[in-house]
Amino acid sequence: MTTRREFIKTAAALAGGTVLSGCAGGVRPSGPESFPQATAKSRVVSAAADDMLLDTRYNPSAVGRAFAAGMKELTGEKTEAAAWASMFSPDDVVGIKINCLGAPRVSSSVESIRAVAAGLQSAGVKENAIIVWDRLDREFQRTGLALNKGPVGMRVMGTSTQGESILPWVEGYDRDVFLSLEDGALKKFRELVRRDFLQTASYRQIFNSVTWLWMLARMGDARATAFEPELRRLYSAYDDREGIKKIAEAVVDKFEGVIIPDEDKSCFSRIVSRDITKLVNIAVLKHNEDSGVTWALKNVALGVTTNKVRFHIDYCAKAIPAILSHSCLRDKMVLHIGEAAKISTVSVAGTHLATDNRIFFSRDPVAMDRLGLDILEDKRRSQGLESIRSIANHVASSAAGGLGTDDLARIDLRALKA
Repeated sequence: MTTRREFIKTAAALAGGTVLSGCAGGVRPSGPESFPQATAKSRVVSAAADDMLLDTRYNPSAVGRAFAAGMKELTGEKTEAAAWASMFSPDDVVGIKINCLGAPRVSSSVESIRAVAAGLQSAGVKENAIIVWDRLDREFQRTGLALNKGPVGMRVMGTSTQGESILPWVEGYDRDVFLSLEDGALKKFRELVRRDFLQTASYRQIFNSVTWLWMLARMGDARATAFEPELRRLYSAYDDREGIKKIAEAVVDKFEGVIIPDEDKSCFSRIVSRDITKLVNIAVLKHNEDSGVTWALKNVALGVTTNKVRFHIDYCAKAIPAILSHSCLRDKMVLHIGEAAKISTVSVAGTHLATDNRIFFSRDPVAMDRLGLDILEDKRRSQGLESIRSIANHVASSAAGGLGTDDLARIDLRALKA
């Protein structure tokens, strides 16, 4: 894993990738500098219950109590129904963004999903105007949820039936609404090589600088296809810096004159850009090798975009705030729910778990992630694992982008027993 010193050493080489947000009718600059800092304290509510877990499953009764207490405290309303009605109206189409990875051991719980759906319906939101979604249809297989794309009942679906991680566009995503970012593009790779990047960069930074090669392979380029099996192996071989460096050096001069259409684009889910008016985020607290912590911010940002493996070149510090600042998404995010009763402490979701007894509620995803980072650090420390704080850079960069606060003095944490 890259140390903080190594990260700082290569930061200059990684800086300077253009970030543009595209939407129908034009392209505009976006990124951390575009938004002012918030001034008010951000409220985060944790609702704890000693019986939150029954064996390894969420207890519906405890979840219900946590939601009732948490939502009232978050909104200041006297009843749970009034709390939901203060955020949602009968005219809304509400997307519930969940996390299916790691199911059935650790994923957004059916119990929390049902509690959100019940709350939305108490506010008058029509059942079929509720869309529970994640990236792919097939990711729902072990979640306990059945796909439903019809006109009756709560809808449950992936954005697409096709993998989106290394392609600019697949079915289900919006060609007209996108983020333009040079990281991971062939043009940017050539620039980095000229700066002696391959001599100083970490394994993961090199890997994410050549995602254009994997993209070409998926598009059927014969020269690129020869590298695909090794790229697949290296995707999770975090210690094999020499292996990915060897590939990078081998392709430096092989693709002169090649132009990859839309290689800098990451398109947004049509569910976000076209279908929903508001978004509820049910995130699971997890460790990730490429961003340190995964919770509210990353669950949305990397769950709604294509061509995103490349975002990890700087541990998502640039991409996450740019995505969440996009006009098609920013104003729709009204509620973040953070499950922390089961925490994935090692990158492969669900292989190493720690337990807690809390569910968190906030309107501020940055504040929630700042607290989540501390919780994850504590759980990993108790398991003898190293700190990941130095690579969780996207939390601070999202705060700098005006998406919330990571200043503990400006976070109003209210701890309840449910």
